[in-house]
Amino acid sequence: MEEFPTTLEGILKKSIELEENGHSFYVESAKKVKNSLGKRMLERLASDELHHIRRIKDIFSAIEENRTSSYDIEDAEIVSFESIFDRMKEQIDESIEELSETGVDDQEVIDIALEMENHSYLFYEKAANFTADEKVKEFYAMLAEEEKTHYEVLNKTRTFLEDPSLFFGMGGSH
Repeated sequence: MEEFPTTLEGILKKSIELEENGHSFYVESAKKVKNSLGKRMLERLASDELHHIRRIKDIFSAIEENRTSSYDIEDAEIVSFESIFDRMKEQIDESIEELSETGVDDQEVIDIALEMENHSYLFYEKAANFTADEKVKEFYAMLAEEEKTHYEVLNKTRTFLEDPSLFFGMGGSH
């Protein structure tokens, strides 16, 4: 694993790089997967990564302009597990039909995505502990939680691809 940045600017730049890499991976993967549920989930994750990039750039500007005390983290739209999971449930019937036709060869994409989300989660958790600025700390803690949510959704998707009958017992809560 590469070395953790030693400055807040380095952490922010690495954060943008992580999100850009995630976005690229999700966009390309969405083009390749056969299952519509997997495709839609990857497209949503790609969109979430763009949202993260914008928010990281916003907090970066706030830091550079010395206005983190007025930066309102609450204004950021939080992506909840339930909202993603509910969207997935809406597409289940179609995906079950496709799954019987296409098999489970999309699991490798999900496994790579799980590794990426876990890496981002750990990075943001460490970033939250690195900074002394409470707003920046809160921001990175929020990003860590969103990456954890992405991980949970990906994990549920992997379970669905392995055995769709198990999916209906998962529910929308943790």
